[in-house]
Amino acid sequence: MLRVLTERELQDAAQTGRVSVAPQERGGDVDLHAATRTALTAFGDGLYYVFLDERQVTDLDAPVPVRPDSTLLIVRLTALAGG
Repeated sequence: MLRVLTERELQDAAQTGRVSVAPQERGGDVDLHAATRTALTAFGDGLYYVFLDERQVTDLDAPVPVRPDSTLLIVRLTALAGG
């Protein structure tokens, strides 16, 4: 099943600062430093791709121009069974 957020859902989530495709089971406070380390490790391991204005971001240290009308796409990769 493919879950796609509507534009309204994205706008509502952006107001809270967190976009989530499915309800999260975890609750409580988030350790920002640990979450950042995990995200950077996952990016380095190729578990997700980041695209800004249809260009793939491959170097997190490189400057990227962000405009008011920029589009950010994060694609989480999922292993397929048997492949």
